[in-house]
This record gives sequence, C-alpha cells and structure tokens, in this order.
Amino acid sequence: MSKYCSNCGTENKENSTFCRGCGERLSKIHSTSNNNSLKNENNKILIGIIIALIIIIAIIGTYAFVTLNNNENSDTTTSFAIENKSNSSVSNVNTKSWHKIDSFSGVGDKIITLNAEGNKIRVTSSAMPIKNYADNFMYTTVTRNGYDVGSSQLSWNSNSAVATKSDSIEFTGSGTHYINVLTYELQYWNLEIYEYY
Repeated sequence: MSKYCSNCGTENKENSTFCRGCGERLSKIHSTSNNNSLKNENNKILIGIIIALIIIIAIIGTYAFVTLNNNENSDTTTSFAIENKSNSSVSNVNTKSWHKIDSFSGVGDKIITLNAEGNKIRVTSSAMPIKNYADNFMYTTVTRNGYDVGSSQLSWNSNSAVATKSDSIEFTGSGTHYINVLTYELQYWNLEIYEYY
C-alpha cells in the first residue's frame, strides 16, 4: 500500500515519515486504502438510507390505500340507508325535510333507546319548572357506543322567570343511541325526535 503526499502528490511507502519528493512530513497524508474504505462506508450508509425511504413510502402508501377504501365503503353504506329512506316516500323523492318520528314526555328521569339508520337526527327538548325556589334543570344527553354524541341543558335559578325553555341536539350516525334525560323539580318535560330525509 502506498501513501501520497498532499503537498506534491508523490507516491511514498506506507511506513515513510517524510515525502521522498519534497520532504514534507507525511502525517497529513491519506493512504489509498483509507480513501477506498471511506467510499465503501459512505456507499453502505447511502444504500441503507435509500432502503429506509422505500420502506417508509411503502408503509404510507399502504395506510393511504386502506384508509381510502374504508371511507369509500362507509360512504356507500350511508348513502344506501338514506336512499332507501327517501325512496319510501314517493311524494318527497327530490326534497329533504325534517320528519317527526317520535315524542316522549314525563316529569322525572328517563332513558330512551333510539335506533338510527345513518340519517341526520334532531332531538328537541322542552320543559317547564316548578316554582323557582332553587335551581331546576333538564339535561338531555345522547350517547352511542359509550361516547357522547351531543347534549343540551335547560336550567332555571331563583331569579329566572317560570317559563318553558327548549333546546335541540343534532347528530348523524347509524346504530343504537341512548337518550338520557336527567331532571330536577319540573312540572313536565317533552322530547321530540326528528329525522332528516
């Protein structure tokens, strides 16, 4: 193996301390074997980086493909449910509107089960308090699979007028929904459920 002088470029023996061409100290000189090993090491690192990038691109592409296919399948299912509902009413084939599908009333707490097909749902709650010596309220919460889909709160305090109040919750989703009504000191409450199709 040889060392080349960085000053004059003369080839020297591997164990030489000084250049035989110019006399320069050879401590700053690189051997040809070191240059080749550095090039090989750099090539290995470059190949490793390229392989890692290809793997990352493949993972991202697979994730995007699966996500897009799932979204297309869920859109088809939802459209089918809406299409079936709208075709059942021949007079309103081209126009969508809110249709009352059920109503409930009471004085105390209640849990109502609702099975939805994926159309937009509106739950309208209204209530009248007893005399306002303390706080009165009606909390309405809609849950699906253990998660809150929406909620409304009607409340009165000792300074509020004794009058009916109302509020609405709108949500979309298919499956079983639970409507939880929690009350305190009410004369009555009403709950109306509407579907948009």
